[in-house]
Amino acid sequence: MTELDEMAKGAFQEAGNIGMGHLATSLSKMVNRDVKIDIPVVEMLTLDEIIARSNEEGKNKSVVGIHLHMSGDVDGGTLILFPKFSALSFSDLLMKKSIGTTTKIEEQQIRKLREMGVNLCSSYMRVVNEFLGINLKIGDPSIEVNMEGVGDFISAEIGNLADQFVVVKGECRLPSTNSKNEFNMLFEPGATDIIMAAIMKKMMG
Repeated sequence: MTELDEMAKGAFQEAGNIGMGHLATSLSKMVNRDVKIDIPVVEMLTLDEIIARSNEEGKNKSVVGIHLHMSGDVDGGTLILFPKFSALSFSDLLMKKSIGTTTKIEEQQIRKLREMGVNLCSSYMRVVNEFLGINLKIGDPSIEVNMEGVGDFISAEIGNLADQFVVVKGECRLPSTNSKNEFNMLFEPGATDIIMAAIMKKMMG
């Protein structure tokens, strides 16, 4: 498997930091709560490794997953994963209900979570586009609820894109509710040269 060199990793890290900052601001406005973010982690992972890690997350708890395809100057996608408790809490906040009101993810909750996924990804993409001077677009979201077969969902959504991906992973947490969501940007390895060229162009003015 190809490894990312430090310069390439730094480029993705810088773009990820900016994107996650704006994503957190957007999420905070949506739910009217303080949002904390972790520093994004950048790795080159195979499709099997991405599936294995997501399956590990789903072993002990139900999971809600949202995927949006990414196109434009590079191909890839975004994958947002929620533990079930977090999905229920976010649903309550988005519908302006008290935490603990929602006990089941149904069509109304799915619609709210899907809208949130699109808004978060749009916010992320917008600032990354502006920062790098490239064109990234997001497609319609796919959502899966209570995924015992999270690996099947991921494989179906991104398995035809590549065998390995540059993954920029960040986590948003709501300290007041102990809820979190995991946000993954998945880039095909070919995106490395394009992202690097954009960073170098920016550095050189």
